[in-house]
Amino acid sequence: MSVSPLTLLNEWSARTNEAPLREFLLVGTVMDLSALEGGLVPAAQDLGAFVTVLGTAAEEASVRRPDRTYALIDRPVPDLALLLGDEHVVAAFGSGSPTTEDRVWTVLRGGPDGIPWALADLGAWLASCASRITLPASLADRLTALADRLEDLLLTNPTETSVRVVHNLDAPLLSHLPEGPVDELTLHAPLRGYDAPALAALTERLSPTHVRLGVPGSWAVRDREDAARSLAEAGTQAAVNPVAEGFPEHGGLVEWQAGDQRRALTCGANLAALTGTASSGAGLELGLVVPAVPSPEPSEVAAPAEDDGHLSRVAAELEASGWTLEYDSGTYRVSGAFTNPVPVAAQVVELLETQADPVIVHAEGPKGWALIVWRRPSLLLASAPRGSAWRLYRVDPPATPSSRLGGGEGLSRVGLTRTSAPLHRVPHRDVIAFLESLGTDHISLLESVGHLTRPL
Repeated sequence: MSVSPLTLLNEWSARTNEAPLREFLLVGTVMDLSALEGGLVPAAQDLGAFVTVLGTAAEEASVRRPDRTYALIDRPVPDLALLLGDEHVVAAFGSGSPTTEDRVWTVLRGGPDGIPWALADLGAWLASCASRITLPASLADRLTALADRLEDLLLTNPTETSVRVVHNLDAPLLSHLPEGPVDELTLHAPLRGYDAPALAALTERLSPTHVRLGVPGSWAVRDREDAARSLAEAGTQAAVNPVAEGFPEHGGLVEWQAGDQRRALTCGANLAALTGTASSGAGLELGLVVPAVPSPEPSEVAAPAEDDGHLSRVAAELEASGWTLEYDSGTYRVSGAFTNPVPVAAQVVELLETQADPVIVHAEGPKGWALIVWRRPSLLLASAPRGSAWRLYRVDPPATPSSRLGGGEGLSRVGLTRTSAPLHRVPHRDVIAFLESLGTDHISLLESVGHLTRPL
């Protein structure tokens, strides 16, 4: 998923019902210290966390303060964000700068209902780094403390999953992959250049019948051809396939399929880590082996297939009012100079009711936004900054979304069955149940409108 450590921090309170965050660990090779101090550290400390940072630099350095510990070492490290509370844990494994907003991360979560047993291997990695590689004493102490806290949390309610945490402290990542043959191997968007020995070792290990190169759908034909040519020069013949928006577009993902089982290794973009070990002086690497689904073919952002021109007519009608309408991955987005986005969203929901089930409309103006999820007779409204809450309505005929929400500046209470506030908290179970019936959740919706990355 395309997230960032800052997004994970902003969603912590909502996912944990405002439980405090005790520890925040950030590991990454490309570390923007100004972005770190400007956003990530304050966000973590506002939640009550002690901050620990491990990065890479030409000159080693360390900083220890009462509320944070930084260490920079002269070897590559993986990209990891770890959030630990009294009952909850979030571990995100990524590829790219951890201070960059839009990167693909694989996120593993646990809470009172169960902690994935795979996190035991992450704890072992933290403890091993502290004791078996050269680190500043302050950072080694912090990693040991984090490993102990993670172990204590894990033992409260461990649950078995098909996910595995893997690393290269003693053995290369390649040793954690199955021995082939496999039906298909997919390499996701190594940007430029390939490590020929690592690719040769990978294909020898998996013995794939077919090899695919997944590239961003936005790449030009020439870039795709150059990428395929680079692979060929490294001894790997691959079919080039664009991947759909929202699916991994970086070199830190290797997928393989054998029969009806498909697995993926998420790791750093340096494929040399497949064959190198940290104990022999190579960079540190950490990743996840997870079940995977094939990436769909990319498609243009457009109206649903069954649209008969109705969306265009609605867009033209709204344009006459000075508003714009776009369709984006299941959500209709309206923007304009309106001062109250709630009646605008209600109007558009009504206009598009025949186009989707449910209808999701996000309206944003200069002073706020509103999100409506509509499946007759239930209507869920979220808005901010005005009325920062979830409001669940029942709208029975002859009432409509516009008649219920279109009048005046205030928010109607007619038909209101549940109010759950504020937005950054876990909503009432009735709201959760409604969203689950639609195959979504409140975090996904808030993330889609950018609420999770905005100051509360």
